Amino acid sequence: MIHLENLTKSFWTPSGPKIVADNITLTFPSGVSVGLLGRNGAGKSTMMQMIGGTVRPNSGQVLTSGSVSWPVGFGGSFHRDMTGAQNTRFIARVYGVDTDDLLEFVKDFAELGSHFHVPIRNYSAGMRSRLAFGVSLGIPFETYLVDEVT
Repeated sequence: MIHLENLTKSFWTPSGPKIVADNITLTFPSGVSVGLLGRNGAGKSTMMQMIGGTVRPNSGQVLTSGSVSWPVGFGGSFHRDMTGAQNTRFIARVYGVDTDDLLEFVKDFAELGSHFHVPIRNYSAGMRSRLAFGVSLGIPFETYLVDEVT
């Protein structure tokens, strides 16, 4: 279960504040699939990042029962000067999962070949997406957030 309680988020832009969540109270029950639909810039990604804990709301809170992933396919937390393998190892340690198991899963899933051991600044967008998707799916969460995986 994911419960949003009075969730509010805004950003400052040159033309003033942009409100992407305005006092939202909502519950997503366990065991269902939910889609967020909206035009570009509506706040869908920001909403998922707040649910996943990678972005803080201005006010309100996100309550969850069970483990929730960061948005699957989101590679924004990768260090560009580290290799795919080094980034995978780092994330395994942060999430307390077996490093060797996650490395093996991601290596097989992402199919990067020797590029797995090259800094990700040299990856194409598709390679970064496969790495991010593999790392995300290689960690067992009860709820997965998926945002524009291409």
